[in-house]
Amino acid sequence: MIIAVQPKQKRRAVFVALLAIILGALIGTNFPFPGNIDEAVRAFMTTIQTPYGDIMMAISTFLGSPAMDIIYVVILAVILLLADLKIPAIWTISTMLLGQGLMRIIKMLVNRDRPVGHLLTDSGSSFPSQHTFGAFVVIFIMFLLVMPNISSAVTRILAKWAIITVGFMTMLSRLYLSAHFLSDVLAGLFFAYAWVILAAACYPKMANYLKNNFRMFQHEEI
Repeated sequence: MIIAVQPKQKRRAVFVALLAIILGALIGTNFPFPGNIDEAVRAFMTTIQTPYGDIMMAISTFLGSPAMDIIYVVILAVILLLADLKIPAIWTISTMLLGQGLMRIIKMLVNRDRPVGHLLTDSGSSFPSQHTFGAFVVIFIMFLLVMPNISSAVTRILAKWAIITVGFMTMLSRLYLSAHFLSDVLAGLFFAYAWVILAAACYPKMANYLKNNFRMFQHEEI
């Protein structure tokens, strides 16, 4: 299989998904924790804002926006199609789109207000951070699909650190701009990992179904 997960990855996915669900339950019931920590982090972020920081964080939040995340997976899917890997391309796009839809449902269920001082463009509920979720879905997909195919160990390590840095800059920018609380971005990260691992675990069934039921996929590598 082109896409496969190990048992330890599944265990981690279950653990972080439970953490994210617990955070959502605590926030939805207005429990003091993690609200007190969230507010302390938000207050601290307001003390380190500078004109230069504003520009850097605005760029980071744009690069990690849901619209850009979709562009990233479309580009990746096109590359996969050019490599004659249709099924992984379909999996990549569907993982992002279905995941973003799931996050919107969770947002509506928790219905958390944005932090004080957020930009007017940051509409909708705060939990979880969809910027963080989308950015790390792209990152974890690349970890599964792209990184194993980089032959040079040094290049692979540098590439991993580069995309992780972009992801964490997205998280930091959402805190810096008062768009989200700390628990929102952590939940976005946790949900992203759990979702990609779940999608990867479902990949063999999806791939075999397409291969066995649609002529255009009969000779596809899965």
